[in-house]
Amino acid sequence: MPRALETHEIAGIIEDYRHAAQKAKDAGFDGVEIHAANCYLLDQFIRDSTNKRTDLYGGSVLNRIRLPVEVAAAVCSVWGPDRVGIRLSPITRYVGNTPLDSNPQKTYGSLAERLGELHLAYLHCIEGQTRGPNGAASFDFQALRSSFGGKYIANNGYDRQKMIEAIGSGHADMVAFGHLYISNPDLVERLRLDAAITQPDAATFYMGGALGYTDYPTLDRGG
Repeated sequence: MPRALETHEIAGIIEDYRHAAQKAKDAGFDGVEIHAANCYLLDQFIRDSTNKRTDLYGGSVLNRIRLPVEVAAAVCSVWGPDRVGIRLSPITRYVGNTPLDSNPQKTYGSLAERLGELHLAYLHCIEGQTRGPNGAASFDFQALRSSFGGKYIANNGYDRQKMIEAIGSGHADMVAFGHLYISNPDLVERLRLDAAITQPDAATFYMGGALGYTDYPTLDRGG
């Protein structure tokens, strides 16, 4: 059965992130992004709906955001902050319809402010429900961006036109695409040319082999 981490075990979790960051650097990566979204471990600490701890990592907002901030600091010790980004999803109910934080605007705003003090390269936010429609209208992502004070990457339900509008209006510095990169290995070129976008076959997600993974054509191969 799953159990809560003992307080003394958390230092080992932070070291795991630092170690992974070092391995990525050794492998020749250009930088790393910390995954603190989608209701996975770091996000479970952030939300009061999932964090029921009574030690230094639970209770108040500052305690609940302590682990992602300490993880970010550890990763920055390897790379330097200008090569480290972080991904958040304040209003995503992803794993088993995980409840949202009781005050996501305040909680994630406080986290964004602390992360900004580390001078990370960027803040990357899933603006809504993962694989769902864009939910920027139901949450003030610009307040998070302001609290962070650095570059902001928007994500969720974007297409070429929405991307142009988001960057043109100043809503975002950059826009991230996920599953469209699977079915369009040359997605950047397609967006630049306003070429046809191939939609992915979700039935082949998370499978082994080339099917639905490396067999999508590029434009120069008739895609």
